[in-house]
Amino acid sequence: MSSKILMPALSPTMTEGIINKWLVKIGDTVKAGDIIAEIETDKATMEVEAVDEGIITHLLEKSSDTQIPVNSVIAIIDGDDNEILENQTNKIEKVSEEKKIKEQDGSDIIKNTEVTADKKANNNSHERLRASPLVKKIAKEKNLDLKQFNGTGPEGRIIKRDIESNNIVQVSQSDQIDGEVIIPSTMRKVIAKRTLEAKQQIPHFYLTVESNVDKLIELRKKINENNSTKISFNDLIVKAIGLAMQKNPNTNLYWQNDKIYKLNDIDVAVAVAIDEGLITPIIKNVNSKGLKLISDEIRELAKLAKTNSLTPDQYTGGSITVSNLGMFGISEFAAIISPPQASILAVGKINNKPIIVNEEIKVGNTLKSTLSADHRVLDGAVAGKLLKDFNDIIEDPFEIWMKSNDMEVI
Repeated sequence: MSSKILMPALSPTMTEGIINKWLVKIGDTVKAGDIIAEIETDKATMEVEAVDEGIITHLLEKSSDTQIPVNSVIAIIDGDDNEILENQTNKIEKVSEEKKIKEQDGSDIIKNTEVTADKKANNNSHERLRASPLVKKIAKEKNLDLKQFNGTGPEGRIIKRDIESNNIVQVSQSDQIDGEVIIPSTMRKVIAKRTLEAKQQIPHFYLTVESNVDKLIELRKKINENNSTKISFNDLIVKAIGLAMQKNPNTNLYWQNDKIYKLNDIDVAVAVAIDEGLITPIIKNVNSKGLKLISDEIRELAKLAKTNSLTPDQYTGGSITVSNLGMFGISEFAAIISPPQASILAVGKINNKPIIVNEEIKVGNTLKSTLSADHRVLDGAVAGKLLKDFNDIIEDPFEIWMKSNDMEVI
């Protein structure tokens, strides 16, 4: 009896994945729990295990940009001749000793080569173009001339790898562009899809506050002078928004399938830039954690993110996201909400400028923060109260230190 291996759903938001690498080949014997493939998702690269013991008889073609829906069959153990995988390039047949002997028979190899050569010659004489349906689809989308490609598939058929070259496809003269067309990575495609959906389906509104962070700067300085772990401003921001959400539990919710879900834990996602785009690992239970622990977790999760090593529970869900572009000199910006969350806090750089304190003009440090909110679940007053409490906490940050029990007395 055969066993089917499916494309796994590695997170609640995952709908498709890419076979990044097969670690087995047809004819290999595996047992339950053996790692047989690496699957690339929109967030990370994960391993897939065999579900049973037996011989690998069917493998789906590995492709660098073909999205395979979750729960689709990607491999079969102990399959028979009647079972077919849609885009399998290997010949589908039961692996047996008889087959192996035939493959080692030199006369069969010569005969097969002669037949293939004759068919190719016949195709060329009739100027017929052989290409897989997928290649024809790509050629149409990218305006490619398939006559310019040599087929390496069965009977000279042009297959996808024949038109792939370092993720760059040829541009025909009719495109009239001075450059190249780049096939986006899996992560970039998912980012494009989800940000478009978020902007189209989530009614965003935006609130901005400018805070005097002189005391926050002084607190960070004292903490770093008295502790081995060096705290960043982003660590302080993450802790502050966690405390603000604790004061405003009606902001810790999200909209999904025409229902509102209210969360108990306050989990803050932190936007991390990587080569392929953006990922948001999550610091869980931020309101109950100290600054040192938060700082350590952010560093560790950022390191995992940059090597595509995050597990689904490390980037799925979350109460709110913090996106900080201050290190790039950005003073102010508005970010797109990351579903299913209902808000995202965009933080700019600290600016040194004249401010009014006690009716006197002095030079101070200010920080602009913009909250993007989902109007389906957050009204202006509710979101405004969250941002006000966040502002009050970073302007007078004693509460941040007081509720960080892993900090030395300062």
